[in-house]
Amino acid sequence: MERIKKRIFHYKNEYVKNVKLVHYDIDTNRRYRLDIELKNGDTEKAVHLMMINPSKANEEISDNTLNRIIKYVSLNNAAGVLQGIGKIIITNLYVVCEIYQEKVDEYISVQSLDFVKGIDIDGKYNNNTIIEMANKDAQLIIIAWGKGYIFDYDKRIQEIFCLIKNREIYHMEDLTQEGYPRHPRTWAYSWKLKRYNIEG
Repeated sequence: MERIKKRIFHYKNEYVKNVKLVHYDIDTNRRYRLDIELKNGDTEKAVHLMMINPSKANEEISDNTLNRIIKYVSLNNAAGVLQGIGKIIITNLYVVCEIYQEKVDEYISVQSLDFVKGIDIDGKYNNNTIIEMANKDAQLIIIAWGKGYIFDYDKRIQEIFCLIKNREIYHMEDLTQEGYPRHPRTWAYSWKLKRYNIEG
């Protein structure tokens, strides 16, 4: 039976100036922070965007979600909330590089929940510390993790809220019916960012 080839996505030269894997542990297949500099905007002004977990994207290979984020910010950084933004900082609730969420749960079974969060004591980096540093490097935060099915998902979200509660936080359009911020794969380029209130 012939195997179906997975589509490979590349960064769009019309939007992207540079991509840097700031924190990545190749030995454990964990990506903590990815920085994307745009051709328009000021690279000293950054937005910190948080999702569920990384896919296989790196400095050379992108994915459909990242390309959508890049295009959205590039098309909307002339005015409004994103005015002048020239850098996108990507972090995640969990750090293992997997396309499917069920694979993330397998890591929890084999390794540990802290391993998947990127906060295990034996890890090369600490994801919570990296998220806090990304907050300091950015003018605003966009939460975009969507609905998740990973073990203790809602508890992990509350842990992250403790790290970002004193910052300017946004989400895209309205929340989902379940109350989660919309994942970028569903974004339209005409949609607007709205302030998020952690207190509800």
